[in-house]
Amino acid sequence: MVSNRLTNKVFFDASVLFAAAYSSTGAARELIRFSTEDKIKLVVSQFFLEEARRNLAEKAPAKVAIFATLIATVELEIVPQITKEEILAVAAYTKLKDAPVVAAAIKGQCVFLVTYDRKHLIEPAEVADKSGLKIVTPDIVLNVVREQQNDE
Repeated sequence: MVSNRLTNKVFFDASVLFAAAYSSTGAARELIRFSTEDKIKLVVSQFFLEEARRNLAEKAPAKVAIFATLIATVELEIVPQITKEEILAVAAYTKLKDAPVVAAAIKGQCVFLVTYDRKHLIEPAEVADKSGLKIVTPDIVLNVVREQQNDE
C-alpha cells in the first residue's frame, strides 16, 4: 500500500548499510527486502553510502560487491547534501560528529532514523525528542511494518 510506504520513510545510517551488506540474515537486510516490496521507503545520503562502502572495503572487502548489488536493486531516495547550518542546528542537542546523520534524516522528512549507535543516537532521549525522529534499531522498524501488515 503506497500510503504506508510514504509514512514509513526510513533513513539508514552507515552502520545499518554496512550490516545489510555484511549479513544476509539480519534485520538490516530484511529492511532492504521490505523496501523492494514497497513496504518502506529507504532514504540515505550520498555521504553515508560512501562511508559504508569505505568501511566494508576496509573491514570486509568481500562484501563490497554485495553492497553494490543491494544498492543497485533498491529504489533509494537520496537526501540532498546537508548544509553547515543544518548540522549546527542539530549539534545543539547531539554531538557534532553525529549531527550530520540526524540532520540528513530530518532533511529527508523521515519518520525513522535506523542505526546501531545506541550510545550517541538511540539512548540520549533528547536526540529523538528534539529531532522529531523515531531513532531505533532495524528490528524495531521490522516490527512496526509487520504490525501494519497484520492490521491490513
